[in-house]
Amino acid sequence: MSVRHWISGTSFIALATMTMPALAQSSRQDQRLNVVPYLGIDQVVMAPLKGDGDVLTYTNVTAGVTAEVRNRRVEATIDAQYNHSFGWGSQATDQDVISGILSTRVNVARGLSLNAGGLATRVRTDGLSGATALNDSFTSQVYAGYVGPSYTTQLGDFTVNGSYRLGYARVEDDVNSDIPGALPSGSFADSWSHNLLGSVGFAPGTVLPAGLTASAGYDREDASQLDQRFEDGWGRLDATLPVSRTVALLGGIGYENIEISQRSPVLDTTGVPVVRNGRYVTDKSSPRALVYEFDDIIWDVGVLWRPSHRTSLQARVGERYGGMTYQGSFLWQGRDSNFSLVVFDGIDSFGRMIMGDVAALSGSNLNVVRNPFTGDLTGCAFSATGGGQCFNDALSGITGNNFRYRGVSAQYALQRGPWGWGLGAGYSQRKFITPQGQAVFIRGSRDENWFGNASANYRFSDSDSLDTVVYVNYFDASDARPDILNYGAFTSYFKGLSRRLSASASVGIDGAKADDLDTVISAMGQVGLRYSF
Repeated sequence: MSVRHWISGTSFIALATMTMPALAQSSRQDQRLNVVPYLGIDQVVMAPLKGDGDVLTYTNVTAGVTAEVRNRRVEATIDAQYNHSFGWGSQATDQDVISGILSTRVNVARGLSLNAGGLATRVRTDGLSGATALNDSFTSQVYAGYVGPSYTTQLGDFTVNGSYRLGYARVEDDVNSDIPGALPSGSFADSWSHNLLGSVGFAPGTVLPAGLTASAGYDREDASQLDQRFEDGWGRLDATLPVSRTVALLGGIGYENIEISQRSPVLDTTGVPVVRNGRYVTDKSSPRALVYEFDDIIWDVGVLWRPSHRTSLQARVGERYGGMTYQGSFLWQGRDSNFSLVVFDGIDSFGRMIMGDVAALSGSNLNVVRNPFTGDLTGCAFSATGGGQCFNDALSGITGNNFRYRGVSAQYALQRGPWGWGLGAGYSQRKFITPQGQAVFIRGSRDENWFGNASANYRFSDSDSLDTVVYVNYFDASDARPDILNYGAFTSYFKGLSRRLSASASVGIDGAKADDLDTVISAMGQVGLRYSF
């Protein structure tokens, strides 16, 4: 979970001190350019161990590229892949999967940088929220990307920061609402978002014993579903007062105005909203209705503990959104590992949430774990130097509505010798914001999601390795939608046959259980070849 989620639009004075340094800052000066395009072919078989189903066979053809660029001006990581599955028989349908991540930072001038990032992956669209998209015809492509500059400079004792981010998110599918358990009508289609932040302040002990920072920000998202619009403008003053060498008291007060509005759907002759491809048809002539409004003072107090430059603990309690809020984080950066835990509380949407996850990706040596049977991302990208991210929560229960978003998320990564480890886990609650004084077009009131991902990698040599991944996701849906438990594991062995040719073999198991439906457990096997240019 990114720090952005628990900050939820508010710039705290301790933000800069919370960000852990990379494992070796001097390593950023090292010159590195590693670009590897590749082509691959593999054979996959899937057989039911429990539940109805046929033995399915696929031939997958892939084309992709992995790249890492790092020098004094550019730091970039790319892992992108296109996969086409040729199904054998009428039950195994052909499929296309585009997946990958991009994280780029370009230092344009002193203090000025241009940042960009992106994500592509696949999710379920048959109502089995959180379940794997393994060889299933009811799937959607998800895309998210952003670009924008950031600037920081020192004017005497004052630090000045500013940033802007333009983002776009899209779920590309044709949802069949007649499918039992299909996504609720009004699912997310696409949205544009803008994020603008600025701050100026001084550190403790420079101008005053306490440090002060004045900050302001503006967020806007325009979604195509019912022409929804989210606007959040805020400003605040934060103070940091050291009380010992490692402990400081925190406090902040400000003002915030949030408005969420939308238009009405087109109604048929019986007064029922018209749905096309699983989404409401927007009545462009209808007036814009206010769905949610918050206009009030915000405040919080807390404590910051920083015993070393590698460790930071922060906890805050305050009032926002008309009630109490609780937020916090613990961040630790070791020499070859890192750990983060974040408690978050804010108002979010799928578009803004997935954009925050993509923007949280940074650093080098990102380990992007893929499902060897489909090419899908398994949910997390790990990095022992920090900057990894899990996408499981954002991709579970995709909805076109805004919601109060609260929960906790943790991530751990280690790279030591030939071993690499990654662990991500979390819990979240989405309480949907329901329009007042008008017909309600939101299905469900509150969803909950638990997820966990673990990966282990062992390198026998530069060309031979063994990967193991275990995953679990439980999605607790409201409004009579099915609760979904998905779990599985797979192991892959990679063997270099020559300088450019390698072979792989994988075995795995995947299970899914929905309310009132029998458990389905499948065994999978894969063998393949890859040629790298």
